[in-house]
Amino acid sequence: MNPPDIARAIKDVSTRKEFRTLISLSEAQSIVLNRPPLAQEETISLDFAFRRVLAEKIISEIDVPGFNRATMDGYAVRSSDTLEAREDRPICLKSIGNVAIGSMPDVNLAQGEGIEISTGSMMPPVSDAVVMVEHSNAVDDQILIFKPVYQGENVQTAGSDIMVGEAVLFPGTIITARDIGVLASVGRHKIRVKKLLVGLASTGNELALLNEALGPGQIYDINSHSIAAATLECGGTPIKYGILPDDHEKIIDTLFKMSNECCLILLSGSTSAGKGDLLYKIFDEIGEILFHGINLKPGKPTMFGLIERKPAFGLPGYPTSALTVFSLLVAPIIRKALGLRSKVDLLSGKLAVPVRSEGRQHMLAVCVKGGFVYPVDMGSGSITTLSRADGVIEIPSNVEYLEKGDHVDVQLFGESYEFDIIIAGENCLALEMLAEVLPYQIKFLNNGVRGIISLQDGLADIACIPCDGKEEVKISSKFILVCEYVQEIGLMAKDEAFLKIENITNMSILGWSKDSEMSRLLHSSLRNNGINLNNLKFIGEARTHSAVAASVAFGKTELGFGEKAAAESRNLAFRMLARNRIKLIATKLSLGKEALKTLISFIESSEAKDQ
Repeated sequence: MNPPDIARAIKDVSTRKEFRTLISLSEAQSIVLNRPPLAQEETISLDFAFRRVLAEKIISEIDVPGFNRATMDGYAVRSSDTLEAREDRPICLKSIGNVAIGSMPDVNLAQGEGIEISTGSMMPPVSDAVVMVEHSNAVDDQILIFKPVYQGENVQTAGSDIMVGEAVLFPGTIITARDIGVLASVGRHKIRVKKLLVGLASTGNELALLNEALGPGQIYDINSHSIAAATLECGGTPIKYGILPDDHEKIIDTLFKMSNECCLILLSGSTSAGKGDLLYKIFDEIGEILFHGINLKPGKPTMFGLIERKPAFGLPGYPTSALTVFSLLVAPIIRKALGLRSKVDLLSGKLAVPVRSEGRQHMLAVCVKGGFVYPVDMGSGSITTLSRADGVIEIPSNVEYLEKGDHVDVQLFGESYEFDIIIAGENCLALEMLAEVLPYQIKFLNNGVRGIISLQDGLADIACIPCDGKEEVKISSKFILVCEYVQEIGLMAKDEAFLKIENITNMSILGWSKDSEMSRLLHSSLRNNGINLNNLKFIGEARTHSAVAASVAFGKTELGFGEKAAAESRNLAFRMLARNRIKLIATKLSLGKEALKTLISFIESSEAKDQ
């Protein structure tokens, strides 16, 4: 080699920038998770809501169903008319026609009358049960009844599924097909959801679009499509910016455009320290590099930084490397920005063959057959590596060799979502309000006195357990007491005059689910205040205090019985009748959950105590 050639070669090497100090995967994950992108919101049609993340609390403005309806084909009757019916001694009722489905009955049943009714039809006034067609026989204008029915038998009452004012879904919910059914049932055709725009581009002169013929040395762009699909799987919205040639100015222009239009930037390729790799130089020039290089296989040349304060990734160009790094680093911050949480599905198995590693943390692609785990790693440049794999096994950097037959845990591809916190027991308005502001997915079971059973069975993380002061709730060694609080409970009405004891007669009042302590408290409080229960008309069964207040505010019932805060939220008159002492109990097994720690920390804060 001539001296001028040697000089040029030395200059070329000197202009290359080696990787900065390689950091561990855990360090990289910590850096990335501390700088999540900021999600936006948009209003969309229910038809496009599947798998989107809800950004608002959904409160039903109607009862579901909105009327008492038959759950069986047969005859609507007064249950008291059927008490003497027997198979060998049927009673006879007069048939007065039939109820057309989807219409309002225009008849009132007199004593000794019945009317034919179909499943789903509105019950006529006064009727309170349905005799199944199998237990009856129509002869001319007469109906023979062979079996008695009790009040409410084969009838679904108005609001028994969802009550007006009830919170049915909370922010952070990943909308499933079941949730879409709930939203449709309460008449919501548009909802507000979270949106995270993710800008995607691949870099390299060797890349070609899928609809183009390949030139010499070219390959089709894989990463734009595979990373876009992975982004969708996490709940993000991919925006493609095409293929960027190895051109300094074009890459800079596109990065600025992406930072203006998107919440998160993903580029693949040109991240290594070679002569033709431009990305790290451009990041240094127009942004900030937070790390470049991870002690990880595959994925060593990964880069992360900020472009105009927007988080930006430089992913490796090889497809397997890019998707591996996406699952380890990008997917978690997309989910965090959207308020989602995922769990990794693990499957244990035995290695079918020995495996060597090379001193870097290694995410080895494998498939599982018959309990045995087989490596399928064909190199980070092969897209078929991941297409043939069921998941990956993690090999720490200090492990160089795994024996055949060693037990390993396979992290399966694909994600399943779970709630961050499940709250059982009595309904609590304050906890519902917390669910609106905390960045977690929270599910309320509202199963009353069965809350303690939900804790014991591991179904719930925390429960609101009533204690009336006469008998202390025994707390198992598996549980801890988070706090105690008192609910001010009483009657609520739109008209303050309704709350005077002497005026409470022949009024409608909304009852509570029999599983709730509120049901017992309602009856005892009324009796203790000299109110004759026989002078009240009990309608429906509430599960939440918000639903009680809404039912009163919307004129569904004259009186409600619930928490003072719920009445105040609807500007209702309130008369306190009782104090309901609640213990908030958590399982010790759940105390490691970040979401539960945050909830408990807030509850114990002075701000929460003031509220």
